[in-house]
Amino acid sequence: MTEAEIVQALLASIQVVIGVFSMFFATVSAYIAGLYFFLNRAPLALKLLAFLLLSIGLVFLGFSAAIQQRMQEELFSALAKLPARTIAAEVLRNPIAVALPPGWSLQDVGVVVGWTTAVGVYLALGYLTFFYRWQPRGAARGAAVAA
Repeated sequence: MTEAEIVQALLASIQVVIGVFSMFFATVSAYIAGLYFFLNRAPLALKLLAFLLLSIGLVFLGFSAAIQQRMQEELFSALAKLPARTIAAEVLRNPIAVALPPGWSLQDVGVVVGWTTAVGVYLALGYLTFFYRWQPRGAARGAAVAA
């Protein structure tokens, strides 16, 4: 592959990652809305079904993200192997000059932040679905007005 093809493939992969994040955000937002409006007082069977469907969707998005992560690693490796380059792979991995621990790039930081966020959100939604005790709507306002 030429440098232009590799950079074009990297940019296409970045667009896919943005799309995956957008789908993640939309899925989680819809689940939160459903949780707030009706799922919080739904029977356990419906909660289990909803969380199972959420889990399946997030696993699919997670595998898509993992594939893109692997593709980007291979594309950066291919770019680094080219004899003459217009732009170095390390410049693409670190587009902003920031002091990071040795061996880390902004791309690595982004990957860690992304996966940590995804796992944290999943665990939080599990907690909110099965363990959090929701107050009836208006109960907090009624208590404040009575005081």
